[in-house]
Amino acid sequence: MAKRIIKDERIKTIVHNIAEDFRFSHETGDYALLFYKADTEGVIRGVDIDTMIEYLSTGLTELQDNIQWRREFLSDNPGIDEMRMLENLGVIEKEYIDMLEFLR
Repeated sequence: MAKRIIKDERIKTIVHNIAEDFRFSHETGDYALLFYKADTEGVIRGVDIDTMIEYLSTGLTELQDNIQWRREFLSDNPGIDEMRMLENLGVIEKEYIDMLEFLR
């Protein structure tokens, strides 16, 4: 069974950040549990690697392609600083790309 041991501090931080996003939204679905487990154990095993790649690939595609969502979100939330939001999305995009490189 293949596994990835998370030794790199950047990857540890990325896994932790994604797990924290799930914790913040109180999610307990399969993807959330996968990231909680990786955050706690520091290891990603077997089929979990494929599941994580699926989650990250889908999320990255949606993040990159969904400009309309960003516009609607910003128009519905006028108090949001657009530049800060776009910077945050850029950070998330980079984290997903780095995490996918680690998993592949």
